[in-house]
Amino acid sequence: MNIATGARQATNGIPVSLQAERQELQALVDIATQTVAPLWPLDSAIAVNPLSGFEDQAFEQALPEAAGLFGARPSLSLIQWRKIMDEGRIDYVAMRKAVVNALGGLEEAFASLGPDLNAYNLLVARLTELPAEEVPAIRRELSPAHAILARWLAAFFDRNAALRLPGRHLGLYACLSTALRQDPALVRTGDATAAHWLELVPADPIEMLLFAARRDGVARERRLDWLRSLVVALPGWAAHLRWRSEHGGPAASEGAPATMIELMALVALVDGTVRNGPRGLPDPGTEAPDVEQALLKHFGLTSDASATWSEVARNRLRSVAAQSHAELGMIFQEAAEASFLAEFAPLLEGASARMTAPVTKPFAEAQAVFCIDVRSEPMRRALEAQGRYETLGYAGFFGLPIAINPACEAPQRNQLPVLLSPAHVVAERAATGREAEADALLSRQAALADARAMLDTTKGGATGFATAEAAGPLAAVALLARTLAPRLSDTLRKRLVGERAHLLTPSASNDHDQAHDHGACTIPLEQRIAYARSMFALTGLSAQTARLVALVGHGGCTTNNAFAASLDCGACGGHPGGPNARLMAAILNDTQVREGLATEGLALPDHTWFIAAQHDTTRDEVEIFDRQLVPASHASDLARLEQALMRAGAQCREERAGRLGRTAEDLLTGAAHWGEVRPEWGLSGNAAFIVGPRALTADIDLGGNAFLHSYDWMTDVDGSALTGIMTAPMIVAQWINCQYLFSTIDNEVFGAGDKTTQNVVGGFGVVQGSGGDLCVGLPRQSLFRDDGTPYHTPRRLAVIIEAPLQRVQDIVLAHDAVGRLVENGWINLVVIDPWKHKAHHWVRGEWAARPC
Repeated sequence: MNIATGARQATNGIPVSLQAERQELQALVDIATQTVAPLWPLDSAIAVNPLSGFEDQAFEQALPEAAGLFGARPSLSLIQWRKIMDEGRIDYVAMRKAVVNALGGLEEAFASLGPDLNAYNLLVARLTELPAEEVPAIRRELSPAHAILARWLAAFFDRNAALRLPGRHLGLYACLSTALRQDPALVRTGDATAAHWLELVPADPIEMLLFAARRDGVARERRLDWLRSLVVALPGWAAHLRWRSEHGGPAASEGAPATMIELMALVALVDGTVRNGPRGLPDPGTEAPDVEQALLKHFGLTSDASATWSEVARNRLRSVAAQSHAELGMIFQEAAEASFLAEFAPLLEGASARMTAPVTKPFAEAQAVFCIDVRSEPMRRALEAQGRYETLGYAGFFGLPIAINPACEAPQRNQLPVLLSPAHVVAERAATGREAEADALLSRQAALADARAMLDTTKGGATGFATAEAAGPLAAVALLARTLAPRLSDTLRKRLVGERAHLLTPSASNDHDQAHDHGACTIPLEQRIAYARSMFALTGLSAQTARLVALVGHGGCTTNNAFAASLDCGACGGHPGGPNARLMAAILNDTQVREGLATEGLALPDHTWFIAAQHDTTRDEVEIFDRQLVPASHASDLARLEQALMRAGAQCREERAGRLGRTAEDLLTGAAHWGEVRPEWGLSGNAAFIVGPRALTADIDLGGNAFLHSYDWMTDVDGSALTGIMTAPMIVAQWINCQYLFSTIDNEVFGAGDKTTQNVVGGFGVVQGSGGDLCVGLPRQSLFRDDGTPYHTPRRLAVIIEAPLQRVQDIVLAHDAVGRLVENGWINLVVIDPWKHKAHHWVRGEWAARPC
């Protein structure tokens, strides 16, 4: 080989030009991967923005583009929007302003087109008066080839199957390309060349993609679009794979490695056997000429009459008639967003003004720090109504970046936002004073684990039939009990299994001799002091605390619900927040920690005791932990707080029952009933993330629609506390808001569809019916009433902060993740000037007074 020839060869024998093409393709794959958001497994399901990969675009541009790519609707139907407006969720004045803005301003909107007619009249008629058809909720059907691939993907990723798919250890592409080539069903779905195509497919996934691109004539400049189409062919499985690759850790891929490029190659492989037609849903709007005629007829005009109009007037008619379904829906959505701000911004401005007046505030009998979750707002309001109780809002992981090693043979559990990585792995140990009960509980759980292992034999093999015959009668008895007496059944189950949540607790140290501490660590004293200090800094909680301070995590309580984790605490990685509350309470009660805080000027009163609790958002009950550790001197304080929490819970149940159309008593039964499809509304209705002192919202009934994060701008001298709030909890709230928004707009594509027709796959996801693509987002029952009317109003998150404008602006400009959301309109940022007490809305890089 001469020098010139050698220069054209890579060291591994691959031509340099081909190497460059492979590298270019890999870079495009990395970009195309961002088309879908990660999909967390069911046991740690958290809300994400399904269109997070489009956040670098303006919201109103990204939504129709994404809708076209995924084959989704870009908005609710006009019929649904009209129902929302009829219910009073959209204010007439806000709607009027949204229409005027859509037309380009007052002059364009009200310029005369003819006698008593203008563009405003035309667009209002189009939105609210002309006949409109309901847009059917049609889930995009998989092609036969994609359905076959989905079936093999389910077999590959299922870690619980008794009979594992052979060759999983070779990787996704090597395993399934072999299986697909041998699957006669795939050949039958294809054309006459399918069998020959399957014989030619390369063994390397990158080569497969290059081979398919050349065969189909995909030009290099079009390859990114082509790769994105491969991703959205099975967006649910792609989303699962993205979680697996980026967040699952080594354990998720053990024994079955898989990458996104392998999935794309498999889609290209099956696509080569049969050509897929266009997948997008047509825009449900009428053709523009027909709309023009309908508008003219609506106003008693004819085509001949409009022919006499000026060219400018006719163009305005054509423009209104040509408005797409996405554009019409955006007008309604902007009006819904403005309606919320129009109702609450003046109330917040008034509260801000009142806070400047000197007020003699009675000392709180007890304080409670709740999670910022929207479901905490009604409970906080109800508790404060019971007496001298003060509440605050803080991210529900209480600032502890931990993972927990459970005391039994269970996987490590991350108890922090997915934006963060665990800094500490803490062990679960017996609660102080309850060691004997904890040991008995662990023994019972070990026995139950052995029984489950035996029952798992029913998943495969001939022995499964005998096992199923033996277990059947017992299962029938359990089924009858859960159906006829769900609350009694639930009580018995708790007694049999034991109160695990009370008997076992995470520990900041591992100085006790328990085998399950392996891999766990202590949290150094300086770190514990820092976490305690952060809670005071981020919430504005004064060092002059009450005698009793409750740290209240939260979690849902449902039975037979694949989406149960979606009702738990998102800040705790889709798990209940009680463990974090208990660990933080232990840290704050620690003498060394208090001494460390005192040296930093944060001296807590000796009489203050911190207790941990958990708010059951399904039952509206608050459970107190570690009561055996509460000093006798605080027993009466705790008793009074518990009574107040019980009364507050009863008030919340009455309020929530009305929104669910049920009785308060039925909510308790529904939480335990295995057939209940809507145990609670979850975070439906979420509309705002409000950052400020409790006095800003204390006198306002926000209806459980706002995340409330406590903050005092006057104690945050350098703005670091607000930076922490806007770069973490605010972004998590935006994820939640977007998941609810898009799951409502098209529940079949961006949501999970009907809960009653789903089946769990592999323990990590759900599919509709017997198989297919993994469902993403939220089920229909979490968002819509039984009559099909959306309970959740689709609107972007309103982030409302009381702080100096310049401080907020500096944070927006300094942090790309925040600036992107603000500048591209994925959130509505409103800041209340603490000196002038006026709300200012960030609009295209500038502050505009009075956002509504």
